[in-house]
Amino acid sequence: MRIQHIALNTSSSAATLVGPDCPAPGITRASLGLGKPGFENPLMHALLGLDFAPKLRATYGPRELDPLVTIAIPAYNRPELLAETLASIAAQTADVGLEVIVCDDGLLPETREAVERYRHLGFRYLPNTKRLGPVTNWNQCLRMARGEWVMVLHEDDTLYPWYLDCVLPRLWRGAVAVCTRTANGATAPALRRPRAAAATLDYVPRYFLKSSMSPFPGVLIRRDAAMKLGGFDEAWGPIADYEFWYRLSCAGRIEVVGAVGAFYRVAPGQWTERIWKRMLRLTHLLRLRIAREQFPKTPALGRWAARFFTFRNARCYSKRFGPGASVLQRCIRMGSMPLASLPSGWVWRALKFASRPNRGHFDRQTDARRAPQIQQSGRGPDRLAAQDPVGGPSRQPQEALTGAGGADRHPPGEAWDRDTHQGADDPRQVA
Repeated sequence: MRIQHIALNTSSSAATLVGPDCPAPGITRASLGLGKPGFENPLMHALLGLDFAPKLRATYGPRELDPLVTIAIPAYNRPELLAETLASIAAQTADVGLEVIVCDDGLLPETREAVERYRHLGFRYLPNTKRLGPVTNWNQCLRMARGEWVMVLHEDDTLYPWYLDCVLPRLWRGAVAVCTRTANGATAPALRRPRAAAATLDYVPRYFLKSSMSPFPGVLIRRDAAMKLGGFDEAWGPIADYEFWYRLSCAGRIEVVGAVGAFYRVAPGQWTERIWKRMLRLTHLLRLRIAREQFPKTPALGRWAARFFTFRNARCYSKRFGPGASVLQRCIRMGSMPLASLPSGWVWRALKFASRPNRGHFDRQTDARRAPQIQQSGRGPDRLAAQDPVGGPSRQPQEALTGAGGADRHPPGEAWDRDTHQGADDPRQVA
């Protein structure tokens, strides 16, 4: 491409590339040396007078370059909360090429009206032609996004005005995902804007034995990396985000910015309240997989850590929902193992220490599309297997394990707390 001149509007940091060859369809942000991970083009920055690449808004002819960031909202019949989410995006103070799309899986006209209030900002309303369900709609958001970086933001969560300012400087350092810390509650607490650049933490795969790096909001991911991994795996149902973040950490580096930049709403009537029993089971199965993959030389240590954190989760669920469910009683009995009374903070610090020398990642090709394969045969244990994508499509967890709508249908006497890749260890029974 031959650029005749560059017009720079210093008040809005907007740059326009003008020339006879500018409408060439092959031009991308990466071809200009802008937005490529780990690489910045100092010549372009000097010409444009910009501090860093996200402030660039370039056009060639009548067509804009693809946006740097897409915020995609999977909506389903909560227009009042969606309005708050959209307002928080519109309040972002960063000057960056931003796309906002709403993939609507519901039928309320109020949802469309909430999006159209921001039509002047380019927010787009994309109704689904048929009902997709939560996880499939997350993947629809990934497919419809045009940005190099994508965030799937639930319609009941919000961003603080400084969110993009916190994460943008981290997008050129080779990470596959960048996120901030989150606040949580029924309403977003009032916080002061961070005054200085916050410290960051690399969230390595072993850390997922404890939890994911974020409850969901505020995670920006490389769209190309997400698509190569196949997106969110529907087989994992309510913890598809947890499993996807783990696969993503195995494919590259996840960076957590220490500042709070997003809000995660916790309120009555949420999905968690209806299917928490299934979530608890699948979370433990995922932890057993993580232990097997991340602690191949010390499998007993990995399984102990998996049970320790599941036990701690179960205690929290017991306080919130009561101790009656059999799956909850089963997980609480994991507290009888040695050293289960240790403070969780000690175990977390020990896990971080043990993770320092092991920072290797799985290859994206072999780790893509891993899913739980549940096999039940009479009185035998459930078995968790990570099936390689070249061996065939992943299988769904059977209803006997998960229960429809979160019902506790796990048959008494079956030992689902076994990782048969390491032998039948600790087959606790449910009375």
